[in-house]
Amino acid sequence: MARPMQQAELALPQSQQPTGAASALWRHPQANRHVVLQHGGQALYVAYHWQGAQRRSVGMRVSAQGLQVRAPHWLGVAQLEAILQGRARWLIGQWQALQKMGQDGPPGAGAAAVWAEGCGLVWQGQLLRIALGLAGRRALLQPLAQPVALASGARIAGRAAWLGHARQEGDEACQAGQLLHLPLRRDASASAIAQAAQHWLRAQAMAQLQQRCAHFAPLMGVSPRRLALTNAQTRWGSASASGDIRLHWRLAQCAPQLFDYVLVHELAHLHEMNHGPRFWAWVERIQPDYAQHRAQLRQLRFEPWEVQA
Repeated sequence: MARPMQQAELALPQSQQPTGAASALWRHPQANRHVVLQHGGQALYVAYHWQGAQRRSVGMRVSAQGLQVRAPHWLGVAQLEAILQGRARWLIGQWQALQKMGQDGPPGAGAAAVWAEGCGLVWQGQLLRIALGLAGRRALLQPLAQPVALASGARIAGRAAWLGHARQEGDEACQAGQLLHLPLRRDASASAIAQAAQHWLRAQAMAQLQQRCAHFAPLMGVSPRRLALTNAQTRWGSASASGDIRLHWRLAQCAPQLFDYVLVHELAHLHEMNHGPRFWAWVERIQPDYAQHRAQLRQLRFEPWEVQA
C-alpha cells in the first residue's frame, strides 16, 4: 500500500504564461540591487530595494512601488540571487498582476493608486468604502441606505473578487453599499491603512472559517484539530494528516460560496489525503456544483497587497 500523503493542498492558479521572450523592467524607486529573473520564456530585469537585517530568512515585499527584499547581513549576493531565482515564478506573477491592474482594471484599480480614505475594499464579493477618523481600537462596519461612490482614483483592494465589476461599466460601478470605519487618524499613512484593512479582513476570515467549519464538519463526519489562516503564495488552503485546516485569508474577499468550496475541499482531505474518486465524491456530496466554484477560483488572480513573503 502506498504511503499516504502527509498534507493535501488546494493550489492557487498559476500566472498566465508569457507568450514572448522579450525582457521587461520592474524598478523600485529606491532600488540598490538588481537581478534578472527567468521563467516560462519571460526574462524580467528586477531592480529591487535591498535591506540587510538581523534575521535568518529572506523576506520579500511586493507593492505598487516594486520589490523590497530583507535578507540576513551575512547572505552573499550570489546566494540571494539564487533564492530570488527560485521564486521567479511567483515574483514574475506578481509583476504581471501589477501590470494587468494598470492596463485593464475597472475604475479605481490602477497600479499607481494608493491606500487612502475613500478607497475600496472587497469583502465577501461586495464593495466597501474605507473611512478614517474612528475613535477607539476596533473597526466598525456601517451599512448604508444609499450606495456611495469611492474617492476619485481610489484603489479597490481585491477587485478580482468584486461581484459588481464584471457586469457594470463606468463610474457607477464604483458604488459601495457599506462603510468600513478604521480606527486611524485621517492623516494615516498608506501602509497604516493597508495594515489596518488587512487586520480587519483577517479577523473576518477567521470568524467565517470557524462558523462555516462548525456547519460543515458534522455533515462530513470530521473533527479538525486546528483551524488557521495562511498567506501562502501557491495555494488557497491545505489539510494535514494530523487534522490541521488552513485557508488563505484573502478568501474572505471572495463570494461566500467560493470560501465554502475551499473549506469543504480541505475537510474532504481528512477522509482522503489525495484527489482520487472517493475524495471528489465527498466534495460533491456537500457541494454538487463544486466544479463551477473550482473553475471560478482558477480564474481568480488578486493584485498584490504589500505582501510579506
